[in-house]
Amino acid sequence: MSRSKRSRSKHDAKVREIAKKLEKQGFGVQADIPGYPTPDTIGGYRPDIVGTKGKERKIHEVETPDSLNSARDQKQQQAFKQSAKRSKNTTFKRTVTD
Repeated sequence: MSRSKRSRSKHDAKVREIAKKLEKQGFGVQADIPGYPTPDTIGGYRPDIVGTKGKERKIHEVETPDSLNSARDQKQQQAFKQSAKRSKNTTFKRTVTD
């Protein structure tokens, strides 16, 4: 399911907010928005944000109400959770915009 223009704007603003917060915490950040290096795909899906600091890695996905719990969302979550589970220094978090 594709996002409306308004949802896309809210999504990208939330991705930027989280990316900047991670940068302030000393993480190197890749984000799937302009101005950042693009994260590699994980299980065939591209996460919105990947932050790395030393051996620590954070995978972060942002959803909007119109993309929440779609088949794609569920498959992405599964791929990102599995990736985090396989690496003891990796965490996965999902945020839903309002």
